[in-house]
Amino acid sequence: MDYLTRKLKINNYQDVTYPVYTKKEAIEKQVAYKPWKECKAGDYGITDDNYIGECIAKNHYKNGIELQFVFGRMWLNDRARLLYEPRRESGNYATVSSESWEYIEGKHGRTQRAVDIYTRMLLSGQGINWSIIGKAYRPKQERPDLSAKRLFKQETVKQMVDKKIDKALQERGIAEGDVLDVIADAIGLARVKEDPGTMLRGAEQYIRILDMLPKKAVQTDTMQIDMTSQIVDQIAKEEKRVKLEQKKEITHDG
Repeated sequence: MDYLTRKLKINNYQDVTYPVYTKKEAIEKQVAYKPWKECKAGDYGITDDNYIGECIAKNHYKNGIELQFVFGRMWLNDRARLLYEPRRESGNYATVSSESWEYIEGKHGRTQRAVDIYTRMLLSGQGINWSIIGKAYRPKQERPDLSAKRLFKQETVKQMVDKKIDKALQERGIAEGDVLDVIADAIGLARVKEDPGTMLRGAEQYIRILDMLPKKAVQTDTMQIDMTSQIVDQIAKEEKRVKLEQKKEITHDG
């Protein structure tokens, strides 16, 4: 038996926990149930994959009747199938679709707009303005910028950004690896010339790119530690060399 804790309008959005039975469990516990299409509010209905849950509401609209159960909604028609297992897998108990929230959200026009703006900001090199993205995504939220940041943590949205960036680079005849190679070459040349300042700027470029590109974000911490360690060592060597030269000049003048 599963238990689902839901915040629903009929309960003033307070947490209420509902049981979901298998057919066998419902029979053993003598829970009366009927086919889900025959339910009204308060009845227990059996899904097409043989799970039993409470019907919360039966809503009548101009274009049809919608039944709301503790594990999801479904329009009432001859072809409709209400399944519990796909919803348990996705964690989506609130909509007609059993797809995950992030998958559904990725299909919305507001999400597409937010991804377009984010990608343009990223490619312009001027940084990410979360307030602007938030207003395009969820303008009525108290903190649209925070809503936007949460959105871009979703794997589906990260993949959308990656595709946009890949397409933009291809249109310019640039491979993603080419950009990183150029920075790597610049850092290598700076290392040979013992130029820690240039190395540091190159490392900052690496970190910025890896941090902004969603599919590479997991590499950022390791990359930053490795690059910072190399730069600190190089700067220490450079400072030691400068001090030695200054010491020689002072000794010569004296």
